[in-house]
Amino acid sequence: MAISPRHLTSSDRVLIIDDFLANGKASQALISIIKQAGATVAGLGIVIEKSFQGGRAELDAQGYRVESLARVQSLAGGVVTFIE
Repeated sequence: MAISPRHLTSSDRVLIIDDFLANGKASQALISIIKQAGATVAGLGIVIEKSFQGGRAELDAQGYRVESLARVQSLAGGVVTFIE
């Protein structure tokens, strides 16, 4: 991933919006780029979170606010179980 320095400055506050959160590697890469620019991560908005893969727990532990529209607890037996 890359972001031109013309588009991200140290005075920016960035809200990361992504379709899926699983292990958190994509979010961590974006956070790294944002920090390198000196900008601030305001939080993360996720459409579908696979809670059983640990990405949210890692981001929570680092102090980031994470909001998800749907949180999947399990896909066991081909059945999707959501966290209410």
